[in-house]
Order: sequence, then C-alpha cells, then structure tokens
Amino acid sequence: MQSRLMWLVLVLFAVGIMSIGIVGCGSDEEEAPGTPTESTTSTASPSEEPVVAARAPIDYAAEKKAIQEVYNAFYKAFNDFDIKAVQETFDTGNVEFGTIFAGNEPVPVATGWHNIKTNILGLWEGIGTKGNKWGQNSNLSKVWIRYKGSSLEACALGYNCYKGTYPGETHIYLVKKKDQWVINQLDSVTQQNIAIFGLDNAADPRIEKFFARSSSDKEDLAP
Repeated sequence: MQSRLMWLVLVLFAVGIMSIGIVGCGSDEEEAPGTPTESTTSTASPSEEPVVAARAPIDYAAEKKAIQEVYNAFYKAFNDFDIKAVQETFDTGNVEFGTIFAGNEPVPVATGWHNIKTNILGLWEGIGTKGNKWGQNSNLSKVWIRYKGSSLEACALGYNCYKGTYPGETHIYLVKKKDQWVINQLDSVTQQNIAIFGLDNAADPRIEKFFARSSSDKEDLAP
C-alpha cells in the first residue's frame, strides 16, 4: 500500500514537471505583446524643399511693342477727348495721374479713377487749358522692364507731354495684368519744368513707383 502511494506521488510529480516544460516552450515561440514584427526605422526620404517654378525669360521686344501700343492708345484717346478710351488704358483700381504745365504750380498727382477723371475733364474744359492736347508725338524713348515677384512691371520715358509746345517728358509706370499692360502711374512735365521735375535732375520723379533713376539707365535691366 505504501509503495503504491509512493508510485502515485512520483507519477504526479513527473506530470507536473512535463507541464511546466511545455508551457515554457510555448512562451518562447510566442511574440511578447507589443513587440513589432518589422523594423520601425523609417525609410521615407527627408522632406524636400518646395520647387519654385522658374520665371520665363522676358521677351523684351514683344513687351516693348505692347507697352508702346498702350501708350499710343492713351495718347490718341486723350487727344480725342475720349474719357472712356482713356480709362481703358489705365489700371483703374489703383492709378495715379499728374501733369506739370505751369511755372511753379504743378497740378498735384491725382489718385483713383474718380479723381483722375475729374482732373482730365477739368483740363479739357478749363480756362487756359481747354482744347490743349498731348504733344508732340506718342513715341517712347526708353522702356525698362523687370519682374516683380511673378509678374512684370515697367517704366517708360517719352519726350512728349500735355500742353507741350516743346517735347517735355512723360513718365509712365505700367503693370502687366492677365497678359495686358495697363498704366498704373503717369506724370507729364512740360519743357520749362524739366529742370525741377525731369528724370535726370536731382528731384525724383513724382510717381514713386518709377524705378529708373536716369535716362541713361540700361534698358531691360532693373537699375
């Protein structure tokens, strides 16, 4: 009886040892919770800097021709006393216009289309100015073109002016919008006032966006 009891104890002990071994082997084969099955090292390439689209080269000949055509249209419209046609050549949302024809009493530069329209109509009908036109021709002598951000801007010099028996000077600043050049700022200086307001004199042009500082500045390049 005693020997049977001892045998039973030995059998139970052996079975317990075997169970522990099986459980231990199984845990070795299973993955620990939360252990990644693949390497977590990122293979993504570093973020690249955004590519800035290259600006197209300026076709100076074509742009100068288009600018001259806009000034021709303004010149004709002004001398035809056609205010609607004048308006079509302007950047009416943001435009300035001035004329200097009196000795030391320049007409202030007008800002905004409403004020400019009033100014021009006053010149066409005013005492001492009624019937006066832009002279002597609509030729532009120098045109400077450059990029401003992704858009083009230009300034131009014409040896002609309002109420000018002699050439005088016209200073023009233009911007290109939707493939169309429009006049953003314009100022006219008669010959007797060039010593004060001319491009090559000490005073800067009255229109502040005019970026050429001398008639000898090289065309096609920003000064």
